[in-house]
Order: sequence, then structure tokens, then C-alpha cells
Amino acid sequence: MVVALVADLYFLAVSPAGIPDWILTVIHQYHTSLALATFVFVTVLAALRVRPTRLDPDASYRAILTRDGAMCGVVIASMVGVALLFSTTLQATLFAGAMRTYAQEATPKIVSYSNSELEEVREGRVRRGDSPEKIAALPDPAKTADVEAALQPPTLRDLGRSIANFVLRAVLLGVVGAITGLLRRPTPAPEATGKPREG
Repeated sequence: MVVALVADLYFLAVSPAGIPDWILTVIHQYHTSLALATFVFVTVLAALRVRPTRLDPDASYRAILTRDGAMCGVVIASMVGVALLFSTTLQATLFAGAMRTYAQEATPKIVSYSNSELEEVREGRVRRGDSPEKIAALPDPAKTADVEAALQPPTLRDLGRSIANFVLRAVLLGVVGAITGLLRRPTPAPEATGKPREG
């Protein structure tokens, strides 16, 4: 939940005027991906550490680990979803002004750095004598309007999108947890009761 809140409310602690352009660009492009990677890591860790104590004699221990791993993923996704719904509400109401100010200050620096890096790559390909097709295959330059729009605060209507993302996140983390549980060594915990089938 802390990671989810930090990933959404980072603009409160970041001052575009005092941060290098490349750091602002990295934050803009990758903060969501880094947060998702953290959620996946925590899910794997939880699925590796879970120790079932209520065993079903008719189910194999591997199946129980798979089930509990999936439950770990769903629980983590639920906690993240609550945090993101809360942060989206804050962005759309209390922190909307701060988010607009951040967007106005950060956008020029992000656009300038992105386009300068793109131009540097293009010039490098020209110097190497790459084919016109390879040179033309570079992405389009960043546009100020697009970057600023991406940094603008959400509206309360975006809560529906947050709920849809919660469902997708629950499915993803549930699958990650289930796979982690499936791959664990099927050795029952010593204090567990019941005699589940092996395998």
C-alpha cells in the first residue's frame, strides 16, 4: 500500500526545479512499471513464505500451496487497489492543484530531455551510415500537449478505471502467486494437521 501511494503521489515530494531532467523523465516513464514490479516481487515473496496449516486430505500439498499462493496475490492486489482508489480520489480533489502545478513545471523539462536524447540517437545512426529505414524507425518526438495531459490530475470518473485496473491486477498477481506456489517444493509444514496427498 505504501508503494502504491508513493507511486501515485510522488509529485508531492518531487520539485521539478531542483531535479535533473533525466530523473524527471525516468519518473514519468517508469514509476508505474516499477510499482507493478514491486507488487509482483512482494507477491512472489508472500507465496514463498506462506505455510498452510489447514490441509485437505483429498488434495495434494502442491495444490494447497498453489491455492494459497493465488490467495496471497489476490490479497496483495486488494490492498493495492484500496490504496490506489484512495490516492486517485486525493488526486482528483485535494491534490489536483498541486498536480497541475507539477505538470506545468515538469513537462518542458521532460519533453526537452526526451527529444534531445532522440535526436542524439538519430544523429548517431546517421554517422554510422545506417539505412534510411532504421533511421526512420525511431519513435516520434515527445509532444508537450501529450506529456502535460498525462501528468494532469484524474477526475472522479477515473475511479471506474481504477476499479477495472484492480480486477486486472488481481488476476495478474493471483496468477503470479499460483505459479510460485506450484513451483515450491511440496513439503508440508511440520505443525500442519491432516495428511494431504503428495505430488
